[in-house]
Amino acid sequence: MININLIMPTLGRSKEVFEYINSLRNSSEIELYKINLYIMDQNNNDLLSILEDYAFDKVNEEVIKSKIRGLSLNRNIGLHNTISGLCAFPDDDCLYYENTLRQVTKFFKENIDVDIVLGRIFDRNTQKNIIKNWPDKEVIVNKFNFYHLSSSITIFLRDKPNILFDDRLGAGAEFGSCEDPDFLYRLLQQGKKIVYTPSIDVWHPTPDESTISLDKVNSYASGFGAFIRKDFALVKLYLLLGCVAKKCFQCLFMNKSFKKGYFKAFFTGLYKGITQF
Repeated sequence: MININLIMPTLGRSKEVFEYINSLRNSSEIELYKINLYIMDQNNNDLLSILEDYAFDKVNEEVIKSKIRGLSLNRNIGLHNTISGLCAFPDDDCLYYENTLRQVTKFFKENIDVDIVLGRIFDRNTQKNIIKNWPDKEVIVNKFNFYHLSSSITIFLRDKPNILFDDRLGAGAEFGSCEDPDFLYRLLQQGKKIVYTPSIDVWHPTPDESTISLDKVNSYASGFGAFIRKDFALVKLYLLLGCVAKKCFQCLFMNKSFKKGYFKAFFTGLYKGITQF
C-alpha cells in the first residue's frame, strides 16, 4: 500500500476543505493508497468538531490546531507530523481530479530516478490552464526554468523532504510569496531530480486579478524581492531583470488595465523584499 501525506494549512474556509476531501474519496484506485491528510487549522472556530459531523472513509484526517498563522510555518508543522511516504501540499481551496494521485504514483513507478514531479493547474471543463501558461510537454526542471514551473499545490515528492519551507516567505509571513520556488530551488541545490509533466493536473479557482488589494500586491512583490535577495545568484538576477522589464512595459503601455496605485505598491514591495530580507 502506498503511503501518501497531504499537508493542508487552512484559514477562513471549511466548505472548500470538505470538497477537497470528497475529491480525494473519489480518487481512482484509492484502495491502493493510505491517504493521510494533515490539516493545520488556523481558524478561530473548531474545524475538527465540524469535520466530525461528516463520515470521511478512505481518508485519514488529522486536524492540528495552530495558534500561529502563516502558510509556510504551518506546512512545516505538517511536515514534522508526517511519516515517510509521498508528500504533497494542497491548498484549502483546490481539488484533485479522480486520477491525480494515480498519475503521480504511476509517474514515480515508471521514473525511479526522479525525486520530485511537478504537475499543472488545469481546468478540464474549459481545457484551459490556470494561473500560468503550463507547458504541454514534459520538461526537466533546472535552475533556469524552475521559477516558471513552480506552484506549491503541484509539487509531489517521492518521500518526505529533509528541508522545510522558509517560514519568512509565503502568505501570512512578512514577505508574502515565493515560498514554493524557494523550496524547489533549494531541492535543486541538493541535486534532486525534478521533472514537470502535464499528465498530472489539479484544479484551483482562477484568481481575479482585478480585485486583488494593493496590500496583497505589495506583500507578494516583497516575497519575490526577498527570494531574489536570499542566496543571491546570477539566475536570480536574470529573474529580477525579467520581472522589472515586464512591469515597466505594463506600466508604460497597459497602465489602464491595472488598479490605480498597483505599480507603486509593487515596486515598493519589491524594494522592501530586496533591502529588508
